[in-house]
Amino acid sequence: MNKSQSLIFILLLCGLYGYSQSNNLTGSPYSLFGLGTESNSGTGRNSGLGNTGISLDSNYGINLYNPAAFATLKENEITFDFGGSVEYTNLIGGDANEQRSNYNFTNISLAFNHNNDYGIGITLKPATNVGYSLIGLENNIEGSDEQFTTNITGTGGINELRLDYARTFFKNFNVGVKASFLFGKIEESESIVTSDSYLEIAESNYYNGAQFGLGLQYQLSEKHNLGFTIDLPTVLKGSKDMVVGKYSNAAYSTLEDTEGENIDNFYLPLKLGFGYSTNFKNLLLTADYSRKFWSDTNQSDAIGDYTDQNIFGLGASYAVDPTSYKYWKRVDFRMGLNYNSGYLKVDDTNIDTYSASLGIGLPIGNRSLVNISYTLGKKGTTESILIQEYVNTINVNISLSDLWFQKRKLN
Repeated sequence: MNKSQSLIFILLLCGLYGYSQSNNLTGSPYSLFGLGTESNSGTGRNSGLGNTGISLDSNYGINLYNPAAFATLKENEITFDFGGSVEYTNLIGGDANEQRSNYNFTNISLAFNHNNDYGIGITLKPATNVGYSLIGLENNIEGSDEQFTTNITGTGGINELRLDYARTFFKNFNVGVKASFLFGKIEESESIVTSDSYLEIAESNYYNGAQFGLGLQYQLSEKHNLGFTIDLPTVLKGSKDMVVGKYSNAAYSTLEDTEGENIDNFYLPLKLGFGYSTNFKNLLLTADYSRKFWSDTNQSDAIGDYTDQNIFGLGASYAVDPTSYKYWKRVDFRMGLNYNSGYLKVDDTNIDTYSASLGIGLPIGNRSLVNISYTLGKKGTTESILIQEYVNTINVNISLSDLWFQKRKLN
């Protein structure tokens, strides 16, 4: 392998190790609901554009927002894309005010275009994240004045291993398909403490299933582009392992130990997405809208209700001259706005999110990029018993490109 190919191989190994160590970290109490909070798993360019990209091509790296974009990868170029995020969260509710921080990998992707016949890519990324803790909940033992204390923690999440394939049909019309395997484990640990005993419940829920999607992109002219995506509904099958143990008088006894017990399946809804982008010289404007039909899944949860989810995004980017030999003229400056209505409703209140982002794309060589973005988001509300989150997110994404499949020429 040449130097660039060796570098990609080493970075892939490092990324996979880091991903396995960090993909289950999150600080949101709303991850207690369902399979957890949705992951911020877009590539760096999209994060700086308000999480938009349904109509965008792959000229600035892999675009995971539409499988049809894989057809626009540069001919005979292989791209390795990976990234991570750091979140600083301020939680507000009642008289409480708490700060949390965590980090997650956002994606590890590898893609190439073979002789402009097709574009193909494989991606590993988190789909949901779980990470909550309820500490020091005190209650009275029925029929006595004695109290017991309950502590509950949850970790884990669902991961997505995804394959994308795209081709160009007719002129300026790209079609892409994706196949995803969703899998993961959600662990919950609960302890109940009294004056003379300690009860411990360890539960692990496993989910897996497949999902398929379709993407279309059409270039109306040099300035106007349209995009469409559809993710088909699917079912994730679930099973559970559980161990219940008790400490009393310094002795431990197992009260229950079960493995592979079937639990309720989890239903993922139909998702539709629409995108539009346009260019004014070196200024790019983009807009996305997507909707997830959660109410059609007929699911229920003890905490709240599932409701249809609407997501709106706007983005803009500007580079003085992307073809210039001068470095700063090729730097891509980005900004975006996003509104997510959320799919969770508690006490007839939607847990929605408003966010604004700024980003920059720093060139490395001719085709590679370092993408950095900052996003400020507000999630939830302090009404009723709910929690409001102010989330500061820094995304760093590296997109490395190199030419393959070409015969070396000797002078």
